[in-house]
Amino acid sequence: MASGHVRCSRGGKTRALYELSRVLKERLRGDDVAVIYISLNDRTSLINWESLNPIDAICRRIAFAALPRTEEGPDFAKFAEEVEVSSMAIVEWLGASPRILLIDELNKLEGMTDPGNVAMEGLATFLKKHFL
Repeated sequence: MASGHVRCSRGGKTRALYELSRVLKERLRGDDVAVIYISLNDRTSLINWESLNPIDAICRRIAFAALPRTEEGPDFAKFAEEVEVSSMAIVEWLGASPRILLIDELNKLEGMTDPGNVAMEGLATFLKKHFL
């Protein structure tokens, strides 16, 4: 079941999503549920060419979120240029376990609300099919 959180600028949406992902990971530990938090802002902001294929943009961030964290952290821009991630690779990697995907700043994708936008319709179908 999809859910959306809308609030004014600086209203705490990002923090709420992050904390929700943290609590879900804690509570669902051992239940074989993948809880994934990604953002289309800050360190993983959209790169112009990514708007052409929103499914790949989301999958690229899912793969990036799985990287081990270091103090400096991996460089997303470099990762996005060097690593190709397909939606099928992400689906196979996650396996058959239930998946919860929390996306911050989804509205950053161009054409998100354009009726008849085939790329966005494809993204909606992908998210409904593969995530809770």
